[in-house]
Amino acid sequence: MATLRLPAAMESFEAFRSFVLREMENEGDLEELIPRVDLVLEEILVNVINYAYPQGSGEIEVECGAGGKGEFQVTVKDWGVPFNPLEQDAPDLSSDISSRKVGGLGVYLIKEMTSRLAYEFRNGGNVLTLGFTKRM
Repeated sequence: MATLRLPAAMESFEAFRSFVLREMENEGDLEELIPRVDLVLEEILVNVINYAYPQGSGEIEVECGAGGKGEFQVTVKDWGVPFNPLEQDAPDLSSDISSRKVGGLGVYLIKEMTSRLAYEFRNGGNVLTLGFTKRM
């Protein structure tokens, strides 16, 4: 797996995105996954950049590559505020949009667009691992 570690800043976003998409191209035959991976990666990175380090600066590490069983895997690590997105309540999609609580749709989107999703707080950091497989 390839790894890139950069400051948790919007200036790093495009470098992370290019890194992951390049790794997908290197693996070959993953074109179908690119839109899902790209959207999920954006959602996660923007949230980490905006919320993980409220007291100052920090770093993000992205690791990616082929997983088992025809899967492409992305792991995003940060050492900011502990946050397990898997514990977030599902948004109420049935209520009128003007009366809905703000937030929560990004986590919902991530859960819907990945085939595997795992979180752990390890070695003082948040570790979110995402698996993407082709849809048959």
